[in-house]
Amino acid sequence: MKQILPILFIGLLFTTGCENFFGAGNDSGDPYAYDMLINDLDQNLGFSARQMSDSKDHLRNGGDYYPDNASLWRLALYLQENLTEEQKERLLSPPDDLDPQAFSEENDHHHKRLRHHQRMDEYIRSILTADQESEYDVLIDYKITVMDELLTALRADTMTKEELQLEMMGLMEWFRAAMDKLLTDDQKEILETMHKEKDDHWRRGKGGFGKHAGNSDKIRQEMYDVLGMTTEQIQNLELLEESFKEALESLHNDFVNGIINLTAEEYRTNVVDITASFHEEKQAVFTAKQLEIIEIHRALARRFMRHSRWGRGK
Repeated sequence: MKQILPILFIGLLFTTGCENFFGAGNDSGDPYAYDMLINDLDQNLGFSARQMSDSKDHLRNGGDYYPDNASLWRLALYLQENLTEEQKERLLSPPDDLDPQAFSEENDHHHKRLRHHQRMDEYIRSILTADQESEYDVLIDYKITVMDELLTALRADTMTKEELQLEMMGLMEWFRAAMDKLLTDDQKEILETMHKEKDDHWRRGKGGFGKHAGNSDKIRQEMYDVLGMTTEQIQNLELLEESFKEALESLHNDFVNGIINLTAEEYRTNVVDITASFHEEKQAVFTAKQLEIIEIHRALARRFMRHSRWGRGK
């Protein structure tokens, strides 16, 4: 049986973390996830007693957004203003544990990540025809191979973290389009229903969802407030984001509908070009301090996912 953990999990490592992920509840956060995150940061950064206390306070105050990464924005601001330069460098360095197999085993007793993705893989295969499954195998093998090449390049310092983010985006977008092209409408509906059932089951079995966790407007406003963005900055950012989404959607739809015929490498290159242009224009929207806060938030989100996003049970 093929393992799709690297496919679905590692691609999330470099997200900005400002989108809602699970939905709403009506609680004040998950102490376990926050405690684990603080312990993770303390071990890596060597917090002072004051930094430890203040960081815990900022996480508690962000509980209204748990489990969305918006719960981390005010902590990101605090760390930007209070970490030493050496601590910031350690926080923003690429993680040492980027090996797919390591992720499949890391703390799996609590998080059940490997088991979750094995079940997902089995479920997908159960609705595929024999011909589809053969093509699915090809897609999976290609994706794992490319991902391993990218992570190897990062560890060998022949690729920067920023380049990895772009290439990972290209790979994930290609796989999404390839699967959309592979599956029938009925199969897509079956998977969508299954995803909803799994998500509902996850939420019923977990406590601690913040009261704003499902409010995308409130979540986005938290980012704007923490970054201290002006009205002009917000307008420019939203215009850029809309243009970026439209460009990716157009590429996706044209590929799935057969209007354009691209190899996997060509598709990835198109996504990388679109994304790189978007990032370059987006960088110009923010001040240097805002960009550093965003980078710190991204680093926090990557760590936070280890302790919250995949749950601690079934």
